[in-house]
Amino acid sequence: MNEQELISHIEEIGLSNKEAKVYVACLKTGPSPVQRIADQSGIKRVTTYVILESLVGLGLVSQSVKGKKTYFIAEEPSNLSRLLEKRELELNDQKANFEQVLPELLSLKTLPKESPNVKYYDGADGIKSVMSTFLAAHKNEVADGIYGISNLDQLYAFFPEFRTSSSNPTRVRQGVKSKIIYNFKDGPVFRDSDAEKNRESRWVPDDLFPLNGDINIVGDHIILLSLTGSSPIAVTIDSHELATGLIGFFKLAWVAAQPYNK
Repeated sequence: MNEQELISHIEEIGLSNKEAKVYVACLKTGPSPVQRIADQSGIKRVTTYVILESLVGLGLVSQSVKGKKTYFIAEEPSNLSRLLEKRELELNDQKANFEQVLPELLSLKTLPKESPNVKYYDGADGIKSVMSTFLAAHKNEVADGIYGISNLDQLYAFFPEFRTSSSNPTRVRQGVKSKIIYNFKDGPVFRDSDAEKNRESRWVPDDLFPLNGDINIVGDHIILLSLTGSSPIAVTIDSHELATGLIGFFKLAWVAAQPYNK
């Protein structure tokens, strides 16, 4: 085993690299003044002196004075075992501390990993911008299509282009299917064009089920529109939990809407 390998093994026991080098130098030189140990270890004299003081404190080096000179002597290498014993005691303390904090760490695991990402938009320009980009931004998450609930009278007033195509042109162009529950004063107008527009729809009368605004769910993403009043707003929410819950409500409403679509 060469000297560098020996120093590496001593480091593993618990000494720093420089402490290990100085200790090995002490073993090789025998009782020696600081300068000789520094020369042997290749470490500056001032640094070597500080390290020797540290090794004295660890019981790995002793010192004696002869005349006006101080000599440092390496203690038996078996004394290194005390470092292992010290590390073992420290490890036992760390284990005990870990056992105390483990229940708290486990309790954190039950918390939601991510809070919902919520964004707010107001004004006609902001709402039209988010509507034009929402589907494109989540085009890789539309395997199940779009679930929607809408007041068509409000939606058409805000997006006249939807009335012209009787659908969201971007959705149809991208081949994304949809399911929608809607109010409309003219009745179930989507029925005849559903197949052409890659859509399933169910109309509900607004005197029994007054819907307001527009809700769309795509994958884990939700967009909520309020289109009436002087300040129309849009809110987007990215949350798997909330989206899953809303889809469950939609499916319940879908069944309830069946009697009005015969």
